[in-house]
Amino acid sequence: MTAIKNTTFVLLCAILPFAAHCAESVEVRVKNTPTGPRLFVDGKMTPARFFFGSPQNVTIVTQTHKVKLVIPFVADEDTESATIVFKTSKANKPITFSGAKLIDLTDGSTTVLTTADEAAHTFKKENLHLKKSHRYQFHVFHRAKHFRQPLSYEMYYTTKDGIKKVIPLPYGETLIDTVRMAGRHGFNLITFSTENSWGCQSWWSPPEKERTYGDIDEMCESLIKANPNVLLIPRISANAPKWMLERDPTLRMKFNDSFTIEMSSISSREYRKSACKEVELLARHLQKKFPRNFAGLHISGQNSAEWFYMLSQTRDLSGYDIHTRNAFREYLAERGDKDAMVAEVPSVAERTAIRPGFRLDEKLDKRVIEFGRFRQYEMASFINDLGAAVRRGTDNKSLALFFYGYTWEVGNVPAGAAESGHFFVDWILKNARENIDGISAPFSYAERGLPGSTAVMSAAETIMRSGILWINEDDTRTHHEELWTGAIKMSGFVNKSAWNTRNFLLRNSAKCIIRGHADWWMDLCGRGWFRDEELWNLRSSLKEMDDAFLKRKTPYTPDIALILDEESLMMNGYGSSKMVTPFLRRTGIERSGVTYGQYLLDDVLRDPPKAKLFIIAFARDLPKEKREKLEKLKSQGGFRIIEVTEGSQLSAKYVAAEAEKAGSHVYAPQGSAIVCAAEDYVAVQAQRDGEIKLNFRFSPVIDALTKEKVSDSAIAPIKFKCGETRIFKRSVP
Repeated sequence: MTAIKNTTFVLLCAILPFAAHCAESVEVRVKNTPTGPRLFVDGKMTPARFFFGSPQNVTIVTQTHKVKLVIPFVADEDTESATIVFKTSKANKPITFSGAKLIDLTDGSTTVLTTADEAAHTFKKENLHLKKSHRYQFHVFHRAKHFRQPLSYEMYYTTKDGIKKVIPLPYGETLIDTVRMAGRHGFNLITFSTENSWGCQSWWSPPEKERTYGDIDEMCESLIKANPNVLLIPRISANAPKWMLERDPTLRMKFNDSFTIEMSSISSREYRKSACKEVELLARHLQKKFPRNFAGLHISGQNSAEWFYMLSQTRDLSGYDIHTRNAFREYLAERGDKDAMVAEVPSVAERTAIRPGFRLDEKLDKRVIEFGRFRQYEMASFINDLGAAVRRGTDNKSLALFFYGYTWEVGNVPAGAAESGHFFVDWILKNARENIDGISAPFSYAERGLPGSTAVMSAAETIMRSGILWINEDDTRTHHEELWTGAIKMSGFVNKSAWNTRNFLLRNSAKCIIRGHADWWMDLCGRGWFRDEELWNLRSSLKEMDDAFLKRKTPYTPDIALILDEESLMMNGYGSSKMVTPFLRRTGIERSGVTYGQYLLDDVLRDPPKAKLFIIAFARDLPKEKREKLEKLKSQGGFRIIEVTEGSQLSAKYVAAEAEKAGSHVYAPQGSAIVCAAEDYVAVQAQRDGEIKLNFRFSPVIDALTKEKVSDSAIAPIKFKCGETRIFKRSVP
């Protein structure tokens, strides 16, 4: 009997290491339903509430003007040999450094390290004196020749034994701690990076080397240990790795004054083919190694990892590498252009020509227009190909997520909207739905504070109507951020208080739930923004509401449809930013007191939403066929259509008045509050102190979170503090 027991034990010990590989892999996909796309885990509809995190890091974004960088740290030993060094590639222009100083926060002392500007590829300060357990900040200003020029740093000291030791940041294991905390509250969907917020970098090996995914594997193992039920979506950078650019310098993006950067042209067929192959292999590896925890890939690339062309937010013009030219010729040939094989990328003079009204001319700018459309196709088709690689690698069982479609946010880039590559959303909805589960963007950076708004960057309702899930990234800094220098503009500005954090998160989360959007809370620099039990209690308090909207009776159907036309925006030329910006603002409509959604004109003309007021914010010089469709829609009646001709038509006062004429329900007086409502819920964020007269549309009314009675009447004055967010609900006996 003892022998049998021992044999069984030995067999189990032999089998267990392979058990994970035998387990049926989890299926995590977005599927369309009659009320919109939903996330399903092994066939069960699940609220799409994610957390995105990365290990603690310092994100350096160089600018062409002087920017202050602050690096916090804690000394773990007494040393007189501390060193900090910054490096940029010698292929780039030198970076100018100034104002370097070391501040001891513990004893209040400051050591000035530089008094004059230093332009260098390597900026190094040595023999810094540190005291054990003291908290420090290293301050330095930097200025680069080009926006987002790569700049890395290292901070270390040498021990008495001659060993080089890295000086850590002071925040600890923020990612693992937050994942563990989220898991305790039942939030298991995690997207993460292994280095910084731009995505895992070191997973793509040269072809002659064995493929190793050690960094990603180790992070997955750590996160699974923190929460065994975690569903992991690694965020990976699909940019060409450094070794590839070094082996073939022609892959580097080339700009108007012949400068190149450490970023591959996405038009290189070699790079695209290799990227898709490696993504497929990575997805297959992760699914096999972590079958019950791997849920998909979030694939990032190009400018700020968000798939708009690098430096397109500046006046620098890319596309002058040989790969872009060759791909442009192929594109033209496929469309029957007889001069395709001798075509060149439009010159700088052609692309910077200023036309009347900043609008490109169909005849004079023919090649510029074609080149703009070609670049949208290149970006969108590459994203589609990468999504298809995830599908192949996981047997269609895992998520493929991307940033894309910042229609409202990058429609005003200085050299014209087409420079961004983000204006082929309609193409993606028609051609890539089978390969893409979700499209994401941060909440608009235009206005994030308290009071503020929760405008989204894209035509989210159009994207949802196609069956693709829209995901809002909430990377607003919480009160746990210690560096309030204003340097990290990308993460928004809020006051340092728990009350403010609670109210902007409540505002943002409630809007996502009501509109049917997914979201992820993002700890942008791994500083522990969400390492707070109270914040996860807040997230948990919304589960009842989230579950209710999973069972909603109809898709989100707002009274106002705010509309843009992609083609019209792509026809804006160089210097059009100031002209078009007023037509992209959503601050007025957010404060109209009426529910609204964001759509593309092509979608509206194919299948008009059941809105009462259509506001076409920008649709200039429409082609004859599209104009005829729009006029036909106008003739149908039953709703009002406004074609905006000046920015004042997007003010809260104007929109509210037009919405009332159209028969829309006005929940709050214009300018007083931001409102989002559907079914039996109304979310309100006050824009001022005092009473706000709300028209809930139903009664009796309770507070959705506290369950306290609010009103027996559908119309009631409610007292608010400016910035306060409350969620109201119909009381059902």
